[in-house]
Amino acid sequence: MDGMNMNTVANGFILTALTIIMSVGGLWIVHSKVQSAKLKMHHDVADPYLSVVGTLFAVLLGFMVANAMTRFEEARITCQSEASAVGNVFRAATGLPDKNRTLIQHACEQYVDVVINEEWPVMSKKHTSDKAWQAYNEIWNDCVKFIPTNDGETNLQAAIMGYLGVLGDARRMRVGALHNGLPGVLWFVLFAGGTATVAFTYFFGIENLKLQIAMTSLVSFSICLNLFLLSCFDDPFSGDVMIHPTAFQNIKQNFQAIEHPGLPFIKED
Repeated sequence: MDGMNMNTVANGFILTALTIIMSVGGLWIVHSKVQSAKLKMHHDVADPYLSVVGTLFAVLLGFMVANAMTRFEEARITCQSEASAVGNVFRAATGLPDKNRTLIQHACEQYVDVVINEEWPVMSKKHTSDKAWQAYNEIWNDCVKFIPTNDGETNLQAAIMGYLGVLGDARRMRVGALHNGLPGVLWFVLFAGGTATVAFTYFFGIENLKLQIAMTSLVSFSICLNLFLLSCFDDPFSGDVMIHPTAFQNIKQNFQAIEHPGLPFIKED
């Protein structure tokens, strides 16, 4: 939802307020054109239609929100897996000869630094960092070019290659999550359904207009809240509800703890 940028509290509040104002304005226009008595005559028809439209829209919107929350959680787990894989490569490299250990661990540190400081900020714009890809390739090159000289080193290299496979899969899934948002046509369907649901509340005649205004406002407010939730969870790397590089930051501190015994380790959730 790039153009709408609704996934911040401030923007969500503004759009919700505008939607409620427009909803109440539409209600006022209808009631200024049609007498309440005439609207009451059609309650028997309008009521079942509203039930059908409201139920269908509620089911659709609820499914979309649940799906977006699931994708958000999967993206969070993917980021943790990626950070954990880098940490495993770093730890396994400790058992390699000094030259190879230094190369591999330095590449891991560089990768984590670039992901935190350069790649994460641009992910909100659906981009990745070229430097991060270079650092990722450097890890692979350093590990693949290592030639074991004994069985212990052979086992370590096999373990490292397994961790690299997890790292590669997790990175590709994280990058893929940048483009897994709902397509524009589905956003159009949701907004059209919300508009239709609110519009159906206009076709009921209630003597107390203030009460009907309150009811219409609550319907609009509820729909906007769900659309706001959908917008937040649909884009996991931007807005007020987003995935932060905490897993990578924890790994970075643990790198320092490994290199400098005595420093505290951070639990890698």
